[in-house]
Amino acid sequence: MSEDMLKTIKSLLAAGKGNPKRLREIMETVKNDEPIVMSDYRYIHDLLESANNTEVEQPRVTPSPKKDTSIELLRIRLAEGQISIEEFRVLKQALTEEG
Repeated sequence: MSEDMLKTIKSLLAAGKGNPKRLREIMETVKNDEPIVMSDYRYIHDLLESANNTEVEQPRVTPSPKKDTSIELLRIRLAEGQISIEEFRVLKQALTEEG
């Protein structure tokens, strides 16, 4: 379950859903093999529900797959603390200027 939970949290972070700080804290709890509290579990569940509802209601504009994937990976790296916010901004700008 913890691997699935980590994937879920990373996908929420990559999609820009929820509070990044809270999601990172939950991710650390899961990584440390500690149980998450019910309120955090509900928070993630509610984010997933709202993400599913907004996808149905709003048509998605299909961006370039390469850029979309690259920016998602940047968001995940930022969320995991692998890069700083400044590095994220520079890399994101470089990716969006290529097109």
